[in-house]
Amino acid sequence: MKRNTDGIKLTESDISIEEFDAPFQAHEFSKGYKKAKIKMLKRYQRESRYSNKAGMIRAAAAIILFLTVPVLAATASGSEFFSRIWGAAGKENIESHTEEVYDERKNDTYIVTYPQRDYTDEHLEKAGELIGDAVSYEPVVRDIGDTRLTVLAVVCDGNAAVVAFTLERKGGVNCLAYSQLDNESKGAWFSEDSPFYFFVAEGNENIFVDLDKSTKERLYCYDYIVMDSGKNEINGLTIQICRFSDKEADKETEVTDKIFLPIHKKAECRDFANGEGASAGVSPISMKVDVTDGLGLSSEEAYDPWHVYYVSINYKDGTDYVVHEHEIEGIHSCETEIDNVSYTCGSTDGRLVFVFNRLVDIENVESITVNETVYMPE
Repeated sequence: MKRNTDGIKLTESDISIEEFDAPFQAHEFSKGYKKAKIKMLKRYQRESRYSNKAGMIRAAAAIILFLTVPVLAATASGSEFFSRIWGAAGKENIESHTEEVYDERKNDTYIVTYPQRDYTDEHLEKAGELIGDAVSYEPVVRDIGDTRLTVLAVVCDGNAAVVAFTLERKGGVNCLAYSQLDNESKGAWFSEDSPFYFFVAEGNENIFVDLDKSTKERLYCYDYIVMDSGKNEINGLTIQICRFSDKEADKETEVTDKIFLPIHKKAECRDFANGEGASAGVSPISMKVDVTDGLGLSSEEAYDPWHVYYVSINYKDGTDYVVHEHEIEGIHSCETEIDNVSYTCGSTDGRLVFVFNRLVDIENVESITVNETVYMPE
């Protein structure tokens, strides 16, 4: 598959997806972070989730419908729900491959290497035991103009969260730009022509569109979220909805509506440490790792997630789950670059959060390996 290359000269550089459109991102989470996210809208790039249109006014709140609908709850719960988000249902394993990708900012085209990604139904039979009590099935429906947003379910462990939702519009959903390659990199993003956008205020996110289950008029989406590390306690997620009026105006944007999704119980998280003072927390859905000590990285290198070249969950039965692996010349080599995650995000304090693309059986985790360093249960 090729992106737009009309009139564009291909460069000779051959880069990986980590360098061009990396799942890894370094963010400084602070109290002003959310306000900065709003201001970034008028200079939208692929790194963000929003459109570059500006000139939004405070509009009348969209119709709010808080529903407790057994049909919706039944759809969101059960084995299909777990297998769609953390299993292999509707997905195919992805071999490492290269694509020609056009970068609008630089007006240039690159040959980008996408890593291998494998999906599995491993531990799905224990889904109820691992996260069942932490999944909230309280459907919320909101009409945003002629598009209907339905939040089906949410689960959170304090470091990461996953929200399942649908978007519906008669004649076709036109607010999201999405594709298989977007699913393999930074996820779906709000299109230039969308009259609105929304985001989760408590973190950074990657939206995966279920291409197998979705139709033209209804998209099934799974939002993988890394929580703001500056928040001590997470009691819920806030979806902030913004709408545009004058597409050509250059005014500061405003949030026009909100949906609060309560978190009644968090998924259990187990603590690990590497013996040098750095810790890691592992839940069935994510892992947060402190890479500031014990890895031999300088403070600058710990800031850059690129220097974390190998991460694995090691089980007591001798098997492992390779979360991520990439090559660094002279330091680490591998036959194939691997990225078995749904989203990864780093912060300036040397913490990385990996949102898994499968469930992890935390009861049977023996250790965690990050580069050459082992983290053991505390």
